[in-house]
Amino acid sequence: MTEEQLQLLRAARPDRQDDGDPAVAEARAAVARAGDTSLAWLESERAVDLKMKASLGQVEPPPSLEAALLMAMRAVRGTVTPPENLRESVLASVRNPEVQPITAPPQNMVPISRRRWLGWTTAAAAAAAFGGFRVWRRISSIPMVDLTAALAAITAKGVELGLMSPEKSAIAGWLRENRAPRLGKFPVKLDALERKGCQIYGIQGHAVSLECLLLPGMRELHLYCTASAEVAGSPANEAAPDVRSYEGQTLATWSQADLTLWLFSHEAPDLIRELLG
Repeated sequence: MTEEQLQLLRAARPDRQDDGDPAVAEARAAVARAGDTSLAWLESERAVDLKMKASLGQVEPPPSLEAALLMAMRAVRGTVTPPENLRESVLASVRNPEVQPITAPPQNMVPISRRRWLGWTTAAAAAAAFGGFRVWRRISSIPMVDLTAALAAITAKGVELGLMSPEKSAIAGWLRENRAPRLGKFPVKLDALERKGCQIYGIQGHAVSLECLLLPGMRELHLYCTASAEVAGSPANEAAPDVRSYEGQTLATWSQADLTLWLFSHEAPDLIRELLG
């Protein structure tokens, strides 16, 4: 399966109207032949898209949205001179202030199709008209088990860092600049470790940050973080970390400060428990 085939399937309409297209059919067959979890992951994404489509049918966009979007399109075409506040007025119509977009996505970010971004912004604008965006977010949250599997696969394949730096302040600044979720206060022993770098992933439309930490001997720990509100079935906030074996790795999961965290490594579970204690 090629990257082009994967993106073609992600861009196909979720109601399967495009399944008769030969290119789509061949891409789906290639995924099935690959024998990995890609097909199940695509079906999970399609289910989210269908829920999003259903939620759109229950709301109406704010009256100002159509005018703002038309003004933006005309400005792009050069038919009018855009007002100075055009960008702000469009963003105000489509963005809930509690949701921070991923800006300046790194080269290695998991691709998110243009269809998904357009659908997300449309749904956000429509639901915002009646304050229903919180409901839509709950519908579109990603199951904990699915996100854990996706992060395990990324880790097993080998991460590529968007920023390589041993400086904690540089990593915190880079993630903050790109509006990525990040734990403000690490467990003391974990925070004392050296850093290698960081990255941001977009998984089914959800921003997940990665910080790579180092034990002596360049042994890597991979700490992922996302907003707990975006995860269905996330651990209870401030509960003790759950440390266990997971697909050949040691995994610790917990929630802290309304963030859900995953720590993957090849270290003994007792060592991970000590670092998180």
